[in-house]
Amino acid sequence: MLDLLVEFAADPWSASLILVLGVIVLLIGGHLLVNGAAAIARRLGWSTLVIGLTIVAFGTSAPELFFNVIAAKSGHSEMSFGNIVGSNIANIGLILGVTALFAPLVVHGRIISKELPWLVFISFFALGMALVTFFGKGQSFDRFEGMIMLAAFAAFMIAWYRMGKRDKADPLIVELGTEAEEESQASLPLAISMLIGGLVMLLLGGKLAEIGAVSAAKLLGLSESLIGLTIVAVATSLPELATCVIAVRKGHDDLAIGNIIGSNLFNLLLVLGTTAVITPVVVPGKWGIWDLVAMNVITLLLWPFARTHGKKVSRIEGGILLLLYFGYMTFSVVRELR
Repeated sequence: MLDLLVEFAADPWSASLILVLGVIVLLIGGHLLVNGAAAIARRLGWSTLVIGLTIVAFGTSAPELFFNVIAAKSGHSEMSFGNIVGSNIANIGLILGVTALFAPLVVHGRIISKELPWLVFISFFALGMALVTFFGKGQSFDRFEGMIMLAAFAAFMIAWYRMGKRDKADPLIVELGTEAEEESQASLPLAISMLIGGLVMLLLGGKLAEIGAVSAAKLLGLSESLIGLTIVAVATSLPELATCVIAVRKGHDDLAIGNIIGSNLFNLLLVLGTTAVITPVVVPGKWGIWDLVAMNVITLLLWPFARTHGKKVSRIEGGILLLLYFGYMTFSVVRELR
């Protein structure tokens, strides 16, 4: 079956079709997984807070996680690297930029002011590890570095849970709890079916997207890391886009920004950590380091944007983020074609 799909992806249009189909299956699978897991957790007596800060937050990063694991296991870890870094750049530059361009985003939650410095620190930490790796023993994040990221992820989740218990009045905590409550009304048999079906669709969608992306990269003469940085990164960031649009329409600016920051933390710690533990994640050539630098620059820039102008990300600042995103993506494509 997989061989037939690879043969079918013999031209750019067919490869693109398989990639799009894979991403759609990934998104549906992630939604089913979150709803099923939340319902089961409620039957086990978990609080809405715990569900919101773990299962719901995990849901928007599930496409990246499953795509990366499957791609890395198939020997395409450069695409995994590009997807992680590209998703973080797209989340801030494209998604948050577009959202702020249409409506200035108010940043008033205490959890945001605590998470954002952590995101900046962890982004620079990932760059530091890549530099040590690049100029030291090799060109990849290895199993040991992946375990460090996963340990940091576990510590962060514990700290986030404790902070959530203290800050129950925070709008982000309240909305996450409400969202989790709405997603946990299914019966137990239906919830189990949704959980299993979601996992199967995530695996299938990840494989389809990987076949389509790899085929497109070869046919277009582009590197796998660039395909991961651009097309795949934007595609797997669609859950964040949907969450931000819905949150802003409901007037929950904090949830929109919190989802972006939380998703980027998940990508760096959970997704990159898990992928590196399974198989080394290659830092592609000299440009991989520059991609990480670009991710750090746009992340660091969000900090003053979120804390100035009455703690708003204004339309002008959203436009700057958007221009930076398209500017760097254009540069990334041009450098490949030279």
